Amino acid sequence: MALIPAQGASARQITVTTSSGNKTTTVTITEPGKYKLGELFKEADTVAVVKVVSGDTENYERTVYKAQVVKSFKGAKAGEVVYFGPYIGTRLGWEYILFLRNVSKPMSPKRISSAGYGTIPYALESNQGYGSMESSYVCAFDGKEIAQHCDYGVRVYTDYVILPKSTRTFPPVGEDAPFGCRWVRKTVFISLLDKLAGARK
Repeated sequence: MALIPAQGASARQITVTTSSGNKTTTVTITEPGKYKLGELFKEADTVAVVKVVSGDTENYERTVYKAQVVKSFKGAKAGEVVYFGPYIGTRLGWEYILFLRNVSKPMSPKRISSAGYGTIPYALESNQGYGSMESSYVCAFDGKEIAQHCDYGVRVYTDYVILPKSTRTFPPVGEDAPFGCRWVRKTVFISLLDKLAGARK
């Protein structure tokens, strides 16, 4: 067996080759990388707040979600429809902040039928799905009053998405958090994306 690390600063791949008799099998394992928020923004084709309106796990080779852009920071316009995937678990009707990478070829249904969305442009959630961040109302923040403790937040996988040091997370970095997920107030997170979008102009 040979373990070969992939080349490149942000690559997180290991190729495993096994030999048994005359048969050689090679499998590439891809893991998420650690990206600064600005790097994730730069590498994405589309960065937007979206509302997920439907999903399809039946008619395509990959899971497809359909979402409407609520606010765009890069690569899309408000009101535009985007199709993305392929990771299951995205909640229909919920808002997400997405960092997407476009696939070069449109995706067609497995068979011609009236089901599905037809042939569509398709985008992948960046960094093995960690570029998809749930946005919802939560009671996870600091403050003595309920109005301070509860707010709209963005769930960030801070083990893989590195925020500016001045960004407050709940719980703070350094304390245990389920699956490395921490909440950031939505207004704060949106302001970070606005600054990154402004820097591109």
